[in-house]
Amino acid sequence: MSVKLPRTILMMRWVSLFACFVSLTACAAQQVYRNDVYLLNTCGVPLELTLANDSNYDDQPRSFTLNPNQRSSIGNYQSFGEDVSVQIRDQYSLSIKSQNGTKSIDAQTLRKAVASIKKTEEKAVRSWTVDTGAFCP
Repeated sequence: MSVKLPRTILMMRWVSLFACFVSLTACAAQQVYRNDVYLLNTCGVPLELTLANDSNYDDQPRSFTLNPNQRSSIGNYQSFGEDVSVQIRDQYSLSIKSQNGTKSIDAQTLRKAVASIKKTEEKAVRSWTVDTGAFCP
């Protein structure tokens, strides 16, 4: 004995399956953004930078020299649209040394600086550049 379902019930099942497929596809295709925070050396002297916890996908500490008027990344974060301030880990650490002294930048200081900077956005890459003397030792 074979039971045939009415056409409307079959159509409703297909519509439900299609809706589930579309919603799963939409979640899987969510945009990933790259958020880059840069420091432009406006201090007039070379700076020795030491960074730790400056990324949410590569947490290797790094050190480098930043010459006057040179720009380099001091934070790299991937997100699904969240604000970069949320991405900066509490353990963030930036040590800046020059012939004039040393300055330490923590997560709170970087978040505050980024909040006051206009974001540049090109496709899925968003960037902020600290270009004031606020980070000079």
